[in-house]
Amino acid sequence: MKKQDRDEFNEILMPYQSHDKVQELKKYLHHGITRYDHSFRVAYYTYFITKKLRLDYASATKAAMLHDFYFDEVERERSSKRLVLHPYIASSNAEKFFGLSLLEKDIIEKHMFPITKKKPKYLESWIVDFVDDVSAIYERVHSTRVKVSSIVVASIFVLFLMIR
Repeated sequence: MKKQDRDEFNEILMPYQSHDKVQELKKYLHHGITRYDHSFRVAYYTYFITKKLRLDYASATKAAMLHDFYFDEVERERSSKRLVLHPYIASSNAEKFFGLSLLEKDIIEKHMFPITKKKPKYLESWIVDFVDDVSAIYERVHSTRVKVSSIVVASIFVLFLMIR
């Protein structure tokens, strides 16, 4: 990463990374790592993709960092219900603590498409949805400590894209 990009990325995330409630995400495991680390990874790749495509990369990066900004509000729910509810809870929490644009709200609330059944409205939303999915698969595979050949990972990835 170029120093200029790294500085810009860090500047975009600074208000969120330093916030106590965002730091609290480090307490929760998510795909075998902390929810904070997962969100940071999604924000990192979102930044590069959306900047390269000349989209609203600042808003997309912010929303990517906050896409799983929920705590124990849904932990007692069964897995399928948690998958559907958590984007709306994350959006509500992000709005409460930071305020959201319509784009940022769409990104957070629709990052679980097609599970949530509401299609993303913006290209930035589709990108965060995609980056989140790929990151989750990567984190799951690596958290199991099982060596999986790149052909198997690529096959799963292609299959996932075909199903979507």
